[in-house]
Amino acid sequence: MPEKNRFQYHLATGKALFPAAIISCLAVTGVSFRGLTDLLPLMAIGLTTYLLIELNTSFSLIRTRTTLHASLFLLFYVSCPFLHTYSHDIWITPLFVAGIYFLFQSYESPYASTPVFHSFLCLGLGSMIFPWLLYLIPFIYLFMVNLRSFNARTFFAGIIGTTLPYWFLLCWNLYTGEAEKTFQPFIRLAHPPAIGYDTLSLSQIVTIGTLTVLTAICSIQVVMQGYKDKVQTRIMLRIIIMAGVISVVLAALLPSHINAAVTMLLVVYAIMGGHLFALTFNRFTGILSWATLGIWFLVTSFNLWTDSFNF
Repeated sequence: MPEKNRFQYHLATGKALFPAAIISCLAVTGVSFRGLTDLLPLMAIGLTTYLLIELNTSFSLIRTRTTLHASLFLLFYVSCPFLHTYSHDIWITPLFVAGIYFLFQSYESPYASTPVFHSFLCLGLGSMIFPWLLYLIPFIYLFMVNLRSFNARTFFAGIIGTTLPYWFLLCWNLYTGEAEKTFQPFIRLAHPPAIGYDTLSLSQIVTIGTLTVLTAICSIQVVMQGYKDKVQTRIMLRIIIMAGVISVVLAALLPSHINAAVTMLLVVYAIMGGHLFALTFNRFTGILSWATLGIWFLVTSFNLWTDSFNF
């Protein structure tokens, strides 16, 4: 192992980074703790981390058993103090990863309708929090074409999975005599908020910009090294990259909900960065691993410093 890659190698194969990321996450949450509701984001992030590990274990996206992608996710979550305060958007993150997990299960499966139903069910649940996720339905059907799981049965399984939460919501609202509340997400969908970036904090702008650049660099490198992966893995990684592009577009068009887009993009970066640093060892990745560490330290310090003025 060349000397310039030893740091990257220890990050990718060492067992200390993941516990260090967990401790950092707990420490920063404890410092910024303001109430019991701040424990809910921690629970959502913990569930997302577990799902990321299961995603790699089930589909071998990184071709090796590693927790590097989960560590990257936790470390960059630590650097985003605006995500540490509870909001309903935080639950989109585990639903997003779970939806990807079930969608990948449909790959060339003769029983694809079941995982497709579960994937769209996650989308439907997420859309009750963030209605604009429903705009992703055509893209998911396109992803299913690449996964060779699109047919009449899976098409209707997706429709049923998406609408099922709303049927339960309608029954509850009919019981309480407030049936009109069932249609509120669709009203919000038809009337998107005005595009205005004046509500964004400097921390949010710096974070989304940094994640976009790092995700783009890692994604390009992963595509260039894609010939080493199986066809199934290449298809799945390109779907994840497209999900990252969609996250950036959502952040640009819906800046008032940038936190949801940041967490989705953070998942994409964690997978791409984990794949690149765990499997590719050359001069470029050696430099990039040090640069990533430096960028993480600067972004974390800056965001925590600016967040301290909000107390």
